[in-house]
Amino acid sequence: MNDPVNPMNPVDPVNPINPPNQNPVSPGPVFEETTNTSRIYQIALGVVGFLLLVALIFVTVYYIKANRTTTYINQKVDESKGIKEKEVREACEIEKTDMRENPWTNFTARSDFGAFSFTVPRNWSQYEHFDINANEPYSIYFSSDMVKYDAGTKKNHAALEVTISKKLYNAEIKAIQDEIKRNKDANKTEESVNISNFTGTKFTYKDEGLGKKVGVIVLPYRDRVLFIKTDDYDQWNEKYYDKFYKSFAITP
Repeated sequence: MNDPVNPMNPVDPVNPINPPNQNPVSPGPVFEETTNTSRIYQIALGVVGFLLLVALIFVTVYYIKANRTTTYINQKVDESKGIKEKEVREACEIEKTDMRENPWTNFTARSDFGAFSFTVPRNWSQYEHFDINANEPYSIYFSSDMVKYDAGTKKNHAALEVTISKKLYNAEIKAIQDEIKRNKDANKTEESVNISNFTGTKFTYKDEGLGKKVGVIVLPYRDRVLFIKTDDYDQWNEKYYDKFYKSFAITP
């Protein structure tokens, strides 16, 4: 554009004036951002606080219920223990009373040998031996404590004994008589007895192996011999052995 005064002098272009709030690098319209950080923070804090409050309430309720449940369970366990202990005590008292009133019980032998029966003290221990191929195929022992094995005689012995032998009756009688003669037992006894319609022989003599006076009843039983014994006649006869052998019920 030429100067009107001096048309030969060009006029410098006028620098445009930047409009307000315009980015000189990237010219164009600019909008104002109005993000409220404080407001968002308050909302987030409120949500977190609410969640923590809910969680605290749940924990408190659970703790209270758990304590109540534990207390309830412990109470029921204690009640059950008390009931059980009472039942056990009552059962023991009944058993003690029954033991006092009925101290003996019935025992039935194996059917292989006729299932004969007899009575024994009900709270005594017992041991039963069966070997069909042995010379003494069947033996039963009863004791107030435990059945004992004597290494010297290599035999079991107890307060009350029952034995089946395959040997003949007369041979067993002679064996006992010979033992008594060898030991020269002047206090031995020998008498005839009848048990359940079976006639046999009752011996009392000192057993050298045991070092005690023993009682032995020998009965002919079918094709075998039945022994009814005690390993200590002086200790067991009056209260146990006498009643024991007299209780036998034997079938032919």
